Amino acid sequence: MMNTNNIQHDIKSSSKNLDEYGLVMIFKDVFGVNSQNKFPNNFDAWTVKKQCDWIKRNIAEFFPNMPQSLHSVIPAFFCQLNDDRTLEKLPEWMDMDKYRRGQKFVQKNYTAIILSKIMGLMYIYTFQGELGPIILGEHSHTPYLGFGKYIASVKSMFSWYDGEPWIKGTEAYKNMQVVRGKHVAIRRKVRQMDNEQIAAACTFANPWCLDRELLLKDFAAISSPEKFGQRHTILNKSPYKPKGINNADFSFAQCCFVVAPLLYPQNIGIHDPTDEDLEAFCYMWKCYGYFLGMEDEYNFCRGSLEKIKQRVNDLFQYWVIPNFKELSPEWEHIIRCLVEHINYWPIIFYMPFKVMTLIATDTLNLNMPNLYASLNYTEWILYKIYK
Repeated sequence: MMNTNNIQHDIKSSSKNLDEYGLVMIFKDVFGVNSQNKFPNNFDAWTVKKQCDWIKRNIAEFFPNMPQSLHSVIPAFFCQLNDDRTLEKLPEWMDMDKYRRGQKFVQKNYTAIILSKIMGLMYIYTFQGELGPIILGEHSHTPYLGFGKYIASVKSMFSWYDGEPWIKGTEAYKNMQVVRGKHVAIRRKVRQMDNEQIAAACTFANPWCLDRELLLKDFAAISSPEKFGQRHTILNKSPYKPKGINNADFSFAQCCFVVAPLLYPQNIGIHDPTDEDLEAFCYMWKCYGYFLGMEDEYNFCRGSLEKIKQRVNDLFQYWVIPNFKELSPEWEHIIRCLVEHINYWPIIFYMPFKVMTLIATDTLNLNMPNLYASLNYTEWILYKIYK
């Protein structure tokens, strides 16, 4: 095993928010003993920057069954958000016409976009790193608190869709600043805790999970056995795993909010969208990622529509769907609170948890025979109506 004490710290990262030392340490901790000579012989004598750059170029050596499109997510875990970025200064790549086209696409498909927002949260929270901050925020663990939080979240997001978050004084600008402030507060809270404290704080004593075993039975039959190095989860076992909200977390959020309109539009009631419309919708999320402090190289909505589709599809097939097999009691508890709060909206008919879960899984073309068979008559009728 390498001597981890000889790493030099004299070269700063090219990105001030990338924790190069943390990235190097977690790879040496996780892969150092059983690396099968994956590291170069003189690796220990290199500077941190050189070690980090080498690891970023050789992700496939450590994660042989991870799609190339997802390799950049690994260093993104160690890149904190840029909280110093001002909203008023637009990026050089800003295309106002494309942004406006994305807005028109949302306005044309409001109901479907709202539905995709709810489903997106269900997908995002399959990542334990995403669920933890929600629990630590202490505003989503009951239906009533969930109602207030998610109403505010939906209103905030749609103010972005309808407005211009870079214009000071607008509702979109104010809501973007509020979201940024909440992320900063959560990161500060998490950094003051060790991993054991975080795990304890994110565990409910009496979780509201009536159907977890039923769900796990269906999810166990969905996909083939996982291959080594397919997901990033091996890094979660290391004491060097990053804490707080980072670029990878935002990448997951972007992906989960665009997946339904992008890959399964017909399943949520968006009929015959053009490639230009879908690209513009993704472009909006590229902009929001930038405004929220993401680095361009880790922005999940970067690149061409074809590359974004491939990236989104890979994340769901290789990471999100396997995540479903490991759903925690806390996931069902939080999602029940999320779905239950929908029933407080006067404009929406009654939406049971099982029905919403079936809609979310149907959208991804996942078969859930046990969950479907468990529906009572009322749930079955509602499912047929919504479907």
